[in-house]
Amino acid sequence: MEDKTITDQNEPTQSIDDAESIKSVKFSPLEPVTPQGGEGSSKNMDMLMDVHIPVLVELGKTEMLMRDVMALTPGSIIELDSLAGEPVKISVRGKVIAFGEVVVVDENFGVKITRIANTT
Repeated sequence: MEDKTITDQNEPTQSIDDAESIKSVKFSPLEPVTPQGGEGSSKNMDMLMDVHIPVLVELGKTEMLMRDVMALTPGSIIELDSLAGEPVKISVRGKVIAFGEVVVVDENFGVKITRIANTT
């Protein structure tokens, strides 16, 4: 009986460097997608209009000792670093976008925007 593993090892193997095994490919350049009818950008903006984002209205800040925080009860007063009547900051994702004043609307608090913040 002939040993096939010995005869298989003697056969020449194909090299990876062989020019026939590697071929270059050329792709055509990609063309930019243009919206049909010129209203694609407004449709994209419409999709963003229903996205919920957190809006923060900051009345002021303070620092307190832990013992003072633990002693807070209903009716306690916390003194803030802002003055009464001073505009409140309106922030979106940590960036101040506007300033306003606190108002009461149907027994709820609200903010009346008085000034839009600078973009710089």
